[in-house]
Amino acid sequence: MALHTTTMRLSLFFLCFSAGQSFVARRSFVAGSQAMRPLPICFRTPTSWSDVTKGDSLTCSRNFRSHSTRTTARSVSAEDTLTAATVQNTTNAEIASSKTEILAAESEFVKPDRDLSQYRWVKLENNLQVLLVSTAATKTSSDDEEGSAKVEAASIHVQAGHFDDTIAGLAHFHEHMLFLGTKKYPTEDEYEGFLSKHGGFCNAYTDMEDTNYYFSVTTQQDDINETSEGLQGGLDRLAQFFIAPNFDENMVERELLAIDSEYKNGKTSDNWRNYQLLKSISNQKHPFSNFGCGNYETLSSLGAPVGELQEFWNKYYTTSNMRLTVVGSSSLDALQQTVEGTFGGIAVSDEPSQNAVHDPLNPAFGSEQLLKIREVIPLLESRTLKVNFLTPPSDDPVLKKSKPHRVISHLIGHESPGSLHHLLNAKGYVVGLSSGAALDASDFSLFSVSLSLTPKGMREKEEVLDLIFQWIALIKNLAKDQPDLLAKYHDELNKIGATNFKFRESGDPTDFCSSASELMFENNINPEELLVSGSKSEDFDPVIADAFLDRLRPQNCFVSVVNSDLKQETTDEWLVEPLYGAVYRERDVSEDQTKRWENPADIDSGLHVPALNGYIPTDFSLRCEDSGEPITESDRKRSQQEPPALLHRTNNFRMWHKTDQFWRVPKTYIRLSLVSPTPYASPRAMTLNRIYQRILNDDLNSFVYDASLAGCNYRVSCAPTGYKVSVSGYSEKLPVLLETVTSRMLSLIKELKEGKDKHPVLFDRFEKAKESLLRETKNYRLDSPYEIANYNSRLLMEENVVYLDDYVNVMEGEDSEKDPMTMEECASSAETSLTSQLKAEAICIGNIDEKETKEVIDVINRVFLDNARTLNDNEIPSFKSFKLPTSHEAQSIFGSEIADESIPIKYQELALSPSEENNSAEITLQLGSDLSLGYEGIGLLDLIGHLAYSSAYNQLRTKEQLGYIVSVNTRKTAGGTWGLTVTVQSSSKTPIYLEKRIEAWLKTFRQELEDKTPEEFAEEARGVVVQLKEEDTKLSSEVGSWWNSIAATEIVHERMSAPAFDRLERLADELDPKASGLSDMTMNGSRR
Repeated sequence: MALHTTTMRLSLFFLCFSAGQSFVARRSFVAGSQAMRPLPICFRTPTSWSDVTKGDSLTCSRNFRSHSTRTTARSVSAEDTLTAATVQNTTNAEIASSKTEILAAESEFVKPDRDLSQYRWVKLENNLQVLLVSTAATKTSSDDEEGSAKVEAASIHVQAGHFDDTIAGLAHFHEHMLFLGTKKYPTEDEYEGFLSKHGGFCNAYTDMEDTNYYFSVTTQQDDINETSEGLQGGLDRLAQFFIAPNFDENMVERELLAIDSEYKNGKTSDNWRNYQLLKSISNQKHPFSNFGCGNYETLSSLGAPVGELQEFWNKYYTTSNMRLTVVGSSSLDALQQTVEGTFGGIAVSDEPSQNAVHDPLNPAFGSEQLLKIREVIPLLESRTLKVNFLTPPSDDPVLKKSKPHRVISHLIGHESPGSLHHLLNAKGYVVGLSSGAALDASDFSLFSVSLSLTPKGMREKEEVLDLIFQWIALIKNLAKDQPDLLAKYHDELNKIGATNFKFRESGDPTDFCSSASELMFENNINPEELLVSGSKSEDFDPVIADAFLDRLRPQNCFVSVVNSDLKQETTDEWLVEPLYGAVYRERDVSEDQTKRWENPADIDSGLHVPALNGYIPTDFSLRCEDSGEPITESDRKRSQQEPPALLHRTNNFRMWHKTDQFWRVPKTYIRLSLVSPTPYASPRAMTLNRIYQRILNDDLNSFVYDASLAGCNYRVSCAPTGYKVSVSGYSEKLPVLLETVTSRMLSLIKELKEGKDKHPVLFDRFEKAKESLLRETKNYRLDSPYEIANYNSRLLMEENVVYLDDYVNVMEGEDSEKDPMTMEECASSAETSLTSQLKAEAICIGNIDEKETKEVIDVINRVFLDNARTLNDNEIPSFKSFKLPTSHEAQSIFGSEIADESIPIKYQELALSPSEENNSAEITLQLGSDLSLGYEGIGLLDLIGHLAYSSAYNQLRTKEQLGYIVSVNTRKTAGGTWGLTVTVQSSSKTPIYLEKRIEAWLKTFRQELEDKTPEEFAEEARGVVVQLKEEDTKLSSEVGSWWNSIAATEIVHERMSAPAFDRLERLADELDPKASGLSDMTMNGSRR
């Protein structure tokens, strides 16, 4: 059967980004061992360690809680596990007679006020502990409406990670292999394919002492007495990982290549390089030193891979060593029955969990690693300094009760006047500062003070280090001399935590499952307090606080300096970390430095502890209750479906408003778009406005830092269409925050215009903002090849996209030398963008009534609009996409030389980083516009993208192993132009080879669509439909939905009379198999 759509114009182009070959539009040269033949180009332009990116497996990005339990090996042989799948075939009668123990019932759980979910913590007969969460009571649609779709999810956490490796990368490799088939479901893409059909996905990560597997599905089911087909099937397939995995020997070599590709992707990441460097300098007798990712070289040394994998599985994948969390829309009883029938099939583990054994004589960091300063040369332009203190793990029973590290981290990282951050910022030394646990294992933690420095700050790093230890000394003195004040800070944090917990809204179910299954392992946690455990602590204990502060001394720390300026130095003292290639050197902290840091002779007069927080809210009354009239449950649910109303309209300003009745939390969200053509008038104008935005956020920080701690937040950004302002948080304090932010936007301009002589601190901030913007822009050019390819495709397809080099030249190139930017020019450019020609669009949603919204209108008018000229329609910034030529049209443009080219427009570029080992190819098929496609065409494109992703991933990544990164996604470019983009990044294949394989897959995929039956299309369409109908889970997501609908219809340009608030529903209707549309479009074999 053919997939028929409305007539579409099909054009495409190809981008490649090569580590060893080049052909560039603006600079043509050939490098590397192979030269690429230049092709016709259409370049029409009128125009912390804790930050490692989470991939689909190995991850080191967690602020790890301690996982201090480990089970003994279970006595199950490999032969036993191969036949264990038969346990899965449990009858309902057997389930009913099972001995599941309830560890915490629904009525026992401590929950947020507005949490309507129901919870139950159980232990199955095989000793697997499970947290069940039913969202059946959280239905948002009224009883007479068809239910919205809900996300259901599950996660299982295993206490085994790369600390347990016998060969580098074994735990990570084991995690990969579990996805490639089980005895019950032997097809390698069965798990992912099933989830995709049900609007879901799956993923996993391997950590130091843990591995976590999780998935989600989207379902639309009203019967709460039965588990949905998607969740039932997902749980059954995931359970088989732990019942009878295949470990197919035929897939070993292929998956080793996938691991190796993942490893090579990390070699060009400074985060991964720095993390591995930390491991390499640690005590090599401690498992922290293990090479967690592994690569082809380490893992190919496995003598009998399947046997090693099976042995690892037998030893660690036991029920007492695992925790499962399930979130579903059915009842708790139905969920429990489903879990008993799926995960109940895992072999019984009778051995209790045991504490992990770490040799106290071989700590991860001892005297050989401490009192050192290590300097690292990064790949990207970067200047950071970290002081790392060795402390007990956060799960230490003594620390866990009063959490002294929380209040100490709070004070060290504070940013109000008098703080370390404020002093360093005033000196022009620092871009950002943070403190807290950077790394947490079962026997140690690293408490870090991390700073991002300016070039000036890096030059003065010795002074910066002295000030860090002076600040710590001041806090130590406070703990000794004024313990009552430290206790007040502790109580403040408790109060903020209690308020945030009380009004906590639901989050993403998948994230919840992943986090909760990990949290279930915490020592001595009461099951009923699982949800609140992170938000509470006992009374302040000054003795424990003193003991923790005593760990923050020079003899117990090491300093890490990452400095791109060191690239200019060439000496013999540099070392190279062998696995990822980080270049570094180290030296001892001098005796003089040790003495200064241990007992500072003087503490800088600019340092003093912060005042108590005046932004903590106390008024939590709800505006929807002001009338005193009761609201029925049906009315409450119906109100959630009602869009915001247009409360205010003039020629230059529209305000949308909605008083929340559904979520009933004392929070308000205000979003404002100030449309202006001036920020994007030129690369220089855009650069000046972005510099101003950075100065503003830097300046506002000292005014509103306390507000952010207390749950009130703001954001000011500059986009090509103008400035965007948002404030959100607890309603009581929001008017003060709004007034502070908006008024400072203009008063800051006035001060900047007065010049550096009158405002030297502002001048330092101007220089800092310019430097940080330049650094980030230059670093972006060194991003992963697939990201650069994506950016370059915008250059080809979209009108008025500025080339990155143009931004760089404005700041440090010839343009900058001839006409350097000044602080006064920056102020004038921002003033023009904010006060000269404006149209405004705003929305107020939440715990705010019409009267209060009109007060917001008054603020916006007074600050921005009263003295601004209204934009005419032809002055409103608009952006368009170019129509890419078909092959026939391209030949008429470029001539016969491209007659043999399958893709008429190609853009090729050499990677700028000499260390880049990856190549990337991206192919985009341009399919039409909003106008030409309509809801019918866009809905079909969603379906095609859904089908294409699974197909391409299975073929290009899983089977052909082209690279670790393979993706297909629908893409909307400027002016509402739609397309389909295929991206592959590889460390082993050339861009031309990748292009050929993508083209071959496109032909295969076209045939796959031809071969699908009407029933198969309907099944896949259901997965897309439920995703489109996915319900909002909290007030902030509802706000985002309404605001996105306004933006999607370009209402600020007044090109439509009203926003299409039902846009997603209309797309879903076009694809709904129960409607006639899908049948007409895709199931009629006579239509081609």
